[in-house]
Amino acid sequence: MASKYIHGYQEVEQERLVEQAQVIENQIFDYIDFFQVNQLLEIGSGVGAQTEILLKRFPHLAITGVEYESKQIEKAYKNLEKHGFDTDKVEFVHQDATRLDLKKEYDGAFICWVLEHVEDPLAILKTMKPCLIEGALVVVTEVFNSTFYTYPERKEVQDYWKIYNDYQIRIGGDPEVGAKLGNLLSDAGYQDIQLRSGGFHLDKREAEQKRKVFTYWKNLMSSGAPNLIEENLLTEKEVLAMQKAMDELRDQADSVFFYRFIQATACR
Repeated sequence: MASKYIHGYQEVEQERLVEQAQVIENQIFDYIDFFQVNQLLEIGSGVGAQTEILLKRFPHLAITGVEYESKQIEKAYKNLEKHGFDTDKVEFVHQDATRLDLKKEYDGAFICWVLEHVEDPLAILKTMKPCLIEGALVVVTEVFNSTFYTYPERKEVQDYWKIYNDYQIRIGGDPEVGAKLGNLLSDAGYQDIQLRSGGFHLDKREAEQKRKVFTYWKNLMSSGAPNLIEENLLTEKEVLAMQKAMDELRDQADSVFFYRFIQATACR
């Protein structure tokens, strides 16, 4: 696993993860079909933000979530109960995903925004494989951060984004891992690998959605600020400048937001 989590585990960050999942739900889940899956393994289940959406869209699922940080598991159970989901159908397991020790076999697996944070994503895909039955459906969604672009370009935003991504690399993550999913799944021995590019290209034609995504992205970038300030990579003034620039882009009628992630499907 990566030695440090760029977003941290503060309560405000736990809440952001839930909000984030809702903002980009359609871009991710409209292309996922788990209707033939019964036992789903979710790697890196965090605070249960994606788990909630999985249960909402596929209420028949029994889900086992594997999470490295115990604080996140505690929050995940609270989130599910708060929103009225049946926690009898969900089990969160405190384990390192590179050394899985699970008692069940699964006919599906789901990974979302996890491999970007780990030192050895291939190890996770390999360790997960024996937990899956033959033909199990695997869906992996990951970042491709060099695709982020705004019009007009703002130096405050671009400089911050470079420092943010360089730091993620330094602590053992990979902000471009989405582009490598095909190779990783192939090297781990999966079959029928398919890749698609998803994301946003928003302008004045979808003004309200553009405003919402600019706000979401500002909060995403801001979530790394405590660690970046602590490491003396940024000052609070530079963080505020980035946030101000993102708000101005949000409110500018002819601004553009562009970002692509990569989603892979494969079979065991």
